[in-house]
Amino acid sequence: MATISGIATKAASTLGLASVVIEAHSMGKRRSKNCGAQASADKFVRDEIGASKLNYPSAKHAATKKFFADNDFTDKLYEIGGRIGGYFSGIGECIKNNIFTVGFGTMGLIAKSKTAKTIALVGMAASLIFDTIVNGTSIFERKDYLDK
Repeated sequence: MATISGIATKAASTLGLASVVIEAHSMGKRRSKNCGAQASADKFVRDEIGASKLNYPSAKHAATKKFFADNDFTDKLYEIGGRIGGYFSGIGECIKNNIFTVGFGTMGLIAKSKTAKTIALVGMAASLIFDTIVNGTSIFERKDYLDK
């Protein structure tokens, strides 16, 4: 028989985990865009440096290197690889930052005893409150940059 506290624990756990999933996807998309751009920029710089170096002064080899630098077909692959890696990096960072919410939320979903459900609910609430205070406010941030 489902109790009110059991239903509340499952609902709170589901909502807590859903908030982490939504945030992870958002961070993954942001990191994906940044890492794809960074990979593309790094590839461009490597190609330009490679094209500017010659073993000996030769107009033919300089033109060949410049052609391959300008028409490199692997540029898009580097960007796609950076975007994929960035997406998973963003998800990983989010899960790492919300590990207690994920842990207590999962515990709340699978808990059978009233004690475990209570621990899960209290732990998840504490982790969400702590996360909000530390990351959602400027209470613990240094604000005296202009002071000497």
